[in-house]
Amino acid sequence: MDYIQQLFNASSFMPHGCCYMWNNALIGLHVISDGLITLAYYSIPLTLIYFVRKRKDLAFDWIYICFAIFIVACGTTHLMEIINIWHSNYWLSGAIKGVTAAVSVITAILLVGLVPKALAVPSPEALRQANRVLQKEIAERKLAEERSQKLNSDLQLKTAQLEAANKELEAFSYSVSHDLRAPLRHIDGFIDLLKAETSTELSTAGQQYLSVISNSARQMGTLIDDLLIFSRMSRAEMQPRPVKMDTLLKESQVEVMRDAEGRTIDWKIAPLPEMRIDETLFRQIWLNLLSNAVKYTRNRSRAEIAVDCIDRGHEYEFSVKDNGAGFDMKYASKLFGIFQRLHRQDEFEGNGIGLANVRRIVARHGGRTWAEAKIDAGATFYFTLPKTL
Repeated sequence: MDYIQQLFNASSFMPHGCCYMWNNALIGLHVISDGLITLAYYSIPLTLIYFVRKRKDLAFDWIYICFAIFIVACGTTHLMEIINIWHSNYWLSGAIKGVTAAVSVITAILLVGLVPKALAVPSPEALRQANRVLQKEIAERKLAEERSQKLNSDLQLKTAQLEAANKELEAFSYSVSHDLRAPLRHIDGFIDLLKAETSTELSTAGQQYLSVISNSARQMGTLIDDLLIFSRMSRAEMQPRPVKMDTLLKESQVEVMRDAEGRTIDWKIAPLPEMRIDETLFRQIWLNLLSNAVKYTRNRSRAEIAVDCIDRGHEYEFSVKDNGAGFDMKYASKLFGIFQRLHRQDEFEGNGIGLANVRRIVARHGGRTWAEAKIDAGATFYFTLPKTL
């Protein structure tokens, strides 16, 4: 309490007016100057506080508060200069200067630590440049999106056109195949009647000609049937489900061996995984590959057929290998095409549709097909299946 009384005690000292010798002009100069400084110092903090309250996004708003306190303290020292002209409150004036000094030092220390952070804040020009770059990127992205949408529309249109063309082609294939079967049946039937009616009148050569015509008609019928199957392969809706490959292969092997009775065939079949596949379609794959292996090894006294499966991480690689006739690898690109054959009909019968079916079915399951071979040294047919379908 004594300290506070001493702080406001002005009786022990002479006021500053004495030093000014109570010169009105000099006193007026100091009063006006310190008064204006005080008003300015008090108005600046109010402006800073208003600014901080309006700009909620300021990164370092606390430093503005420090400046406001510092400036108010400085303004108060000038106010005390006016008061001390008539009242010698030097202890109070000194205390206010002490507070001002403390606030000044603290603000200066905080400002030194703030400078590196403030320098890291982008300048208005840098922000404008970044904004221009961002606007350019947005414009480019919008343009890319428009191009992507246009390409997507074009792709959808072409896909629809391709699907329509495929449907028309499949319908045409089915119609042609279906319409050709009836005339062929008539040809084959009337050839049989003709052979029965003229068995005693035709020469041996004539009978042979009729047999050639009949066999050709039947071969054409088989070709049309296979073409119908090939057409159905692309139209049939897949119905994948878990299937044990070992069981499916065994059933196909039994079916193929019905046409290979009396032959010596050494089968080597590796364990096969369970796969999620369309069982009906995949049965055609094994029947085609195994029947080809049996067919092209029939000139071997001891045929060797091996079925293998290798885990490739994201997919399984299946293979069917034989020691049969093989083929020239320069024609491998034609191997899986429809009606493509690498051997003469009198060497090995066939119509060139089986491997085309294999490729189409495997592709519908998301896999790949290829083959490797050497002439008269056997062939290996490969296909892959992804582990997830």
